[in-house]
Amino acid sequence: MKAKLIYLLVPALACISQWAPNSFAQPPPDRPDRPFRPFQNERRARWTNLNEEERGRLRAAHEKAMADPAVQAAREKLRQARREFREVMRPALLKADPSIQPILDKLRPDRPDRP
Repeated sequence: MKAKLIYLLVPALACISQWAPNSFAQPPPDRPDRPFRPFQNERRARWTNLNEEERGRLRAAHEKAMADPAVQAAREKLRQARREFREVMRPALLKADPSIQPILDKLRPDRPDRP
C-alpha cells in the first residue's frame, strides 16, 4: 500500500511543482497598470533599490533633461532610426520567408492614422 502511494504521490507533486510558479506569480508592484515584461526585471530591481526621495529627484532630472533641445533632437533621431529599421526589416523578413505575411499582419496594430 505504501509503495502505491509513493508511485501516485511523486508524479502528482511533479505536476503541481510545474504549475506552482505561474499560480503564485504577481505583477510588479511599481506599475500594475502596465504589462509585465521579463526583460525589464533588472531595471525594475534597480529602481526599487531607490527610496522615494531619490526616485523623485531622478524623475525631476529626467523631465528637465527631456526639455533640453539637444536631447529632444537625439530622441527624434532615435525615433527616425527605429522607423527606418522597421522599414528595412519587414521586407527582409518577407524576402527570407514570404509565408510569414499573415503573421506580420497580425502583429501590426490597427491604427487608422498610420499605414
